[in-house]
Amino acid sequence: MSIVIESRKLGRLDVEADRLIDFPEGILGFPIEKRYILVEKDKGHPFFWLQAMEDPELAFAVMDPLIFKSDYRPTLRKEDLQGLETPDAGALMILAILTIPHDDPLKLTANLQAPLVINAETRKGKQIILYDAGYDVREPVIKET
Repeated sequence: MSIVIESRKLGRLDVEADRLIDFPEGILGFPIEKRYILVEKDKGHPFFWLQAMEDPELAFAVMDPLIFKSDYRPTLRKEDLQGLETPDAGALMILAILTIPHDDPLKLTANLQAPLVINAETRKGKQIILYDAGYDVREPVIKET
């Protein structure tokens, strides 16, 4: 079954219902929005959009943090994974929410302290806060040389 979303940032999206990701607890700052779709706008691009199903204004730029920080290894406790119906560690997808400054997009940062963890098999997601892990909420994606 196909669902149509009119996203403010991405335009008209036709998505299959089986591609929905459910965040039962919402995402920090957006507790009401529970259902999202992961959209790859440009093939081969490392960035994705996590578009809210009910709010056409709400979409997060996200990416796999291993693309720019190969040593990123968040320790996920058993209680962190509750609600994901899990999971075999191989079924977990970890994404970081990006902040892209309008005045200088090359200074984009990623929130590594509160990654999105998604069970790719069940399509359940959760944002996990990694207290005391030493990760930054504004980790530069592009390192200055």
